[in-house]
Order: sequence, then structure tokens, then C-alpha cells
Amino acid sequence: MSSEKLQIKPTPRDAMRIAVVGAGFAGIGMGIQLKAAGYRNFTIYEKSQSLGGTWRDNTYPGCACDVASHLYSFSFEKNSAWPNVFSKSKDILQYLICCAEKYKIIPHVKFEKEITELRYNEETLEWTLNTASNEEEIFDVIINGTGPLNKPFVPTIDGISQFKGEMFHSSEWQHDSDLKGKTVACIGTGASAIQFIPEIVDKVKKLNVFQRTPTWLVPRMDRSYSTITKKLFKYIPGINWIYRTFLYWRNEYYGMAIMGYPFFNAILQKASLFYLRVKVKDPSLRQKLTPEYQIGCKRINISDDYYSALQNPHSELITIPIESVTKNGVITSDGKEYPCDTIIFGTGFKTQEFLQPMKIYGCDGVELTESWGEKAKSFMGISISGFPNYFLLLGPNTGLGHNSVVFMIESQIKYVIETLNFMSSKNIKAVDVKEEHQEEFYLSSQKKLKRLSWGTGCSSWYLSKNGENFTIWPGFSTSYWWKTLNFPVSKYLLHKVGKISQ
Repeated sequence: MSSEKLQIKPTPRDAMRIAVVGAGFAGIGMGIQLKAAGYRNFTIYEKSQSLGGTWRDNTYPGCACDVASHLYSFSFEKNSAWPNVFSKSKDILQYLICCAEKYKIIPHVKFEKEITELRYNEETLEWTLNTASNEEEIFDVIINGTGPLNKPFVPTIDGISQFKGEMFHSSEWQHDSDLKGKTVACIGTGASAIQFIPEIVDKVKKLNVFQRTPTWLVPRMDRSYSTITKKLFKYIPGINWIYRTFLYWRNEYYGMAIMGYPFFNAILQKASLFYLRVKVKDPSLRQKLTPEYQIGCKRINISDDYYSALQNPHSELITIPIESVTKNGVITSDGKEYPCDTIIFGTGFKTQEFLQPMKIYGCDGVELTESWGEKAKSFMGISISGFPNYFLLLGPNTGLGHNSVVFMIESQIKYVIETLNFMSSKNIKAVDVKEEHQEEFYLSSQKKLKRLSWGTGCSSWYLSKNGENFTIWPGFSTSYWWKTLNFPVSKYLLHKVGKISQ
């Protein structure tokens, strides 16, 4: 930081032109807090016809959140009317719509505006934004809130294009597809599949579930809230806050097991195996469902009815690898064909490609995803060296395996607001995190992750092709909150037009 004292009249916050990409949890939350902080000259770009992000797109049967709703919500907008402990996607979507309407965010949203390119001008210190409809706008700040769970992953399987039946991914559920009386192949047993399989098993004639790797599973213990309970949340001051606080710290404690602290990890593994023994009586099926990797290495799933669904007379769990797909069904590597009318993919998302196909050009014309390659480097998952005034929400290494990601989003939003406030008060045009601090964050994160559950050797969607983890935050969410509490001025280059302050 320069020793020069920047005693300049603050730039009016309304003069700062801000673009927010995406109108899901991150984008809506960012918009609300921008308005609260006095930044009203912002536009939220949403490629779809409506807001909601993940909870708009995923409408498959049984779709729900794995985090209790009283915690999976904004801290400033608590909802006393959640119908269930773990609410369905439609309830979460309605909550987001209500938030956007209450805080008058919708007038700031441009719907059906897909951004194709962002390009930084080093002379003017501005960003040029281009959309698929050939619109061009100039902004001072770009805040990307698109998140990693929006591009469905469908595995490459020989012969899949010749299949004559219906075929779709869980996030693109075909609601006009009548599964009643059909033979259905479900490929994948991730978090989505574990939710929709129990919902469809009684409707179909036959359900073949193709499992590549068994998943660790614990009971959801979901229940509906009674009318009296909802009234207590609504009318008794502090009850909602106390319950939310309890949920948060319970999950942080749970994190010790997921991250791999030996004593707690062993307890969680024994609890999961006990639940498996209680729910699945057939030794052969139980063996197929028993993971051989350390609990926490992959995402731990939660369900009250998945094991029961697999024991339904209509279902069969198949663990032989898939070899190919024919026009009539699925063939496994042992040569057996499983005829089917419909194939449903429960195979998750392309989590390592969450910014693509958007092109983002920073200093010296460097394109972000090309410069990343297989190493998605950032500082705190928010700033990227060489891309001034470009901020990520839910960027690299800010995902969680044990607590509410909304907590992380709010921490990042506060960090961005603190940064903008500093820029406004000091008449700084742009900030760019120093490369050495980005590198330090990258090396520190990877070193920690290798010592925790995620580095114990399993293959998961958390990992890049080179085996590094750019998905998970390597610690408790409280530590992330602490590290992002204030804008660390000394770790950034400060740009004025024609001048850089160190």
C-alpha cells in the first residue's frame, strides 16, 4: 500500500456500475445487500426466463435440500413457514421469489440474457459485457454468482445415441413422460438419484439401478412441521434464531467427522454401517451397498427411504460396469442386456466447468478458464489475479460437505461489499489481488485438503482431472467467515486511472 494518504471525496456509490451474473441464491443475495449498502446502479443478468438457479432447474420427483431449511436460507430473512425440516425444491424456489419481491430485486434483473463474453480494458479499468443477443454494456464491477451446479453431466457410453426410448438427466426431468408400467434404467446413484428413485419405484414396472460406487448414507430424519411449531417460530421472538444457531453448530460439529478427524470419523462410519444393517437385511445387497473408501471422501448422502426402495420387488441394484447402450437397453461388461423403455441419468454436474462456455478476458487478454487449465486458482474463492474487479461467489474451494453453503455465500457477499466500500471511500477504480497471495491460498488449500477425508484416495466429483480438489473449503465454515470478515487491502493492487498503488 502506498504511503500516500488518499483523502479524496468518496465516489457516490450510485456511480459504480455493477453487473451480477445469475439470479439464484448468490445473485439474489448479492442484489439485496448491494441495495442495502447504497449501490443501486446494478443489473442482474439471468439466462433463463425466471429466477431461482438450481432450485428452478431441478424439479425431479423428491428434489429437496440436504441442509435443514431454517439454515439453508438468508440470515437476514428467516422463514417461519417452512413446511418440512428439509424442504422441497418448490418451497425453496418460492422462498427465493419472495425474497426478490420483498427487497424489490426483480426490476434489476434482465431475464433471458445469457452472457457470452466479459472483457477487461486495462486503460479505462472497465469491463465490457456481451450477451448472446448481441447487446454490449460497460461496467466497473463484475460479480459472478452462477455457481457450479448448472451443467448436467452425462457420461459417454458406446451406442447411447441409438437408444430408441426416452432418455434424460435428472436436472432436465421430463414431466410429460409417463413412467407408469415402464422399465426404467437409472444410471448413477448420486444425491439426486437417491431422492428420485424412491419416488418412482412404485410407479414403474421394473427399475434397474446401475451403481458404479456405493455411497455412504445416513438417515435424513425429515418430518413436517406442525401448525403449532410454525406459529412458535413466527410469534415467539428469538426462537427462529436459536433453532438456526443450533443447526449451524450441530453441523460444524458434524464437520469434524466428515473432514476426517479420526475419532469422529470412525463414529460416523460405524453409525452409517449400523443404519445399513438395520435397513438392509439381505447380506448380498448389503455388501453391494457397503463402501470401501473412507467416509467423507465422497459426498455423504442422506435418505430415509433409499434403502427401502432398492428392496422393492420392482427394483434391482446392478454393480457390473456398463459396457454400452443398444437401441433397446443397457449392456453390462459381463454381456448381459437389461432392456428398458427409459434411461434416467442421476450422474450429477460438470463441477469443474462452472464458468464455461462464457469467455472471460482479463489483463493482457488472458482468458480465465484457459489460464486455469486444471488448476482453478483464486484468492478465497472470490478474487482472481489478473482479473481486476471480477468477483466470484461460490468460486473455487468454497463448497462445503457439512454445512449450509448459504452461509458461505453471505460471507462472500459481505467481503465484496467491504471491498466496494473501500473502493468508493478511497476513490479506487479497480482492485486486483496480488498473485503471491493467490498462490499462497492455492498451496495452503491443497495441502490441507490432502490431509483430510477428501485426500484419502477415492475418485469423486470434487476432484479435477489432475486429482486436485478445487471444490471444497478445507476447514470449518467459521474459519472462512473469519478470513473474509474484512477486505485485506495489503493483498491487493489498487488501481486508479493511469496509476497503481502498491
